[in-house]
Amino acid sequence: MSLKRKATDIPTSDAKKPKANGSITSFFGAPKVVPKPNSGPLSSVNGNTSTNAPTVNFDKDKWIKGLTAEQKDLLQLEIDTLHESWLKELKDEVTSTGFLDLKRFLKRERQSGKKIFPKEEDIYSWSRHTPFNTVKAVILGQDPYHNDNQAHGLSFS
Repeated sequence: MSLKRKATDIPTSDAKKPKANGSITSFFGAPKVVPKPNSGPLSSVNGNTSTNAPTVNFDKDKWIKGLTAEQKDLLQLEIDTLHESWLKELKDEVTSTGFLDLKRFLKRERQSGKKIFPKEEDIYSWSRHTPFNTVKAVILGQDPYHNDNQAHGLSFS
């Protein structure tokens, strides 16, 4: 004996009947109104006209001067092709031990003649098409590359 209810038990008038107020906003709720930066509650309390954190300027040349010779060599691709808005946000990560170890591994693989996808000039193309200030969400994932003309670095952009 099955505990599942049979579809014949449901009156046909009730089956998949759309709700009277069956709109997308009725399901998720009305959109929330976001106050403008200088009309928020903080602007009147502390005299500050912005609720955003202060912007920190990033001096790419100064950052490069602070790198060791090996770091400059390993990070040349990031220096040349990663959009500056992303480099500002990722500067600590790209100089981390784990990232530099990955760069050393990839360098050895290239020197031994292994093919690596995507092509170097395409690895950070996503950063040039989507500067940091235009990004609302980042979805991380992987898509396999098997041969030439497949990898472009924009699979999740």
